[in-house]
Amino acid sequence: MTFGFPDTNSPRYRNLVKTYESEGWNIQECHTTKKGFLRKNYDLYQQYKNLSALSSQLSALLVNFPGYYLMPLAWWLTRRPRKMLIFDAFISISDTLVSDRKKVSWLHPIAWLYYLADVISCHLADEVLIDTQAHKQFFMKQFFLKDDRVRVLYVGTRDDLFFPGKSEHLLADNKYNILFIGSYIPLQGIEYILGAADKLREKNDMHFTLIGGGQTYTQMTERAKKLDLQNVTFLPFQPIEQLPRYLRSCDVALGIFGTSDKADRVIPHKVYDAVACGVPVITARNRAIEEKFRDGKEVFLCKTGDADSLAQTILNVRKRTR
Repeated sequence: MTFGFPDTNSPRYRNLVKTYESEGWNIQECHTTKKGFLRKNYDLYQQYKNLSALSSQLSALLVNFPGYYLMPLAWWLTRRPRKMLIFDAFISISDTLVSDRKKVSWLHPIAWLYYLADVISCHLADEVLIDTQAHKQFFMKQFFLKDDRVRVLYVGTRDDLFFPGKSEHLLADNKYNILFIGSYIPLQGIEYILGAADKLREKNDMHFTLIGGGQTYTQMTERAKKLDLQNVTFLPFQPIEQLPRYLRSCDVALGIFGTSDKADRVIPHKVYDAVACGVPVITARNRAIEEKFRDGKEVFLCKTGDADSLAQTILNVRKRTR
C-alpha cells in the first residue's frame, strides 16, 4: 500500500509503483489531499483502517516522499498485525534545506529538528529507499543506517511522456537551442549556465531557454539583466505533459552544475527525461551520474561549477552532433 500525499504524476512515484508491481506486489493507494498535520494524519488513519479491513493480504506499507512526519503514524499502524514499513526518503530534508538551499544555518535549532526528523523517520522504517548509490552512502554515514536497510531505486522517467519524436518548434527559430528545465535552487548552478551564455554571447546562432522558477529566480533574472544577456529567455514552469515537447524542440538539454555536496550525489530526473527523448544532455561530472550514464554516449560531462567548461562542452557537443 502506498501511503501519504505524493505527486502521483511524478516519475518517482510512477516508477516506484511499476517496480513493485514487477516484483509481484499488488498496489493499493492510501492518499490524502487534506491540509495540515493533524487532518492529514487523521484522514490517512481512517483510510488505512478501512482498506486494511477489506484486504487480508496487506503485507507492507510504503510511505511516499515527502512523508517524514507521517512515519510515526505509519510505524504505529504496522505494529499489530506486523507489516513491513518502507520509507521513500528520496532526499534528506536537513541536507536539502540546511546544507544545500541554506534556508537556515546549522547553528539554528530548527536545523537540528530537520536532522532529527531524518534520523527518526529512517530508523522507524524496515527499509529506506534512495535514488543513487552515492546518496545511499551519504544516508548510511549521516543517519547511522546499515547497508541492508537502504535500497537504491533510481528516479527514471515517465516513458508514457518522454520518448523520441520530431521537433515541435517551441523554441527560437533558426538557433542552436540550449534548454534548461528545473527549479531555481543552488543545486542547479544556474549562475554557471548564465556564465556560459555570457561566454557564448558572440555566437549569434545559439540561444538559451530556461524553464522554471523558485528560490533564486529573482537573483538569476537580475544577473542576466546586469550581464545584458540577449541570448537567454526565461519561461515559467510548464506542466509535465508539455516538457517533452520542449525537449524535442531543443538541440541540447542541461542538467545540474551546482557545487554543493548534495549536487555531487544525485542524478536529476531532467537527465533521465532528456535521454529518453533522444536529446544530448550536458551535466556536471559528479559521483552519481556514471552509475547510469556514459560520458560521450548518453551524456556529456563538464566540470562542476565552471562556466568556461560548460561553454566549451556546449561547443563540443554542437560540433559532434551536427
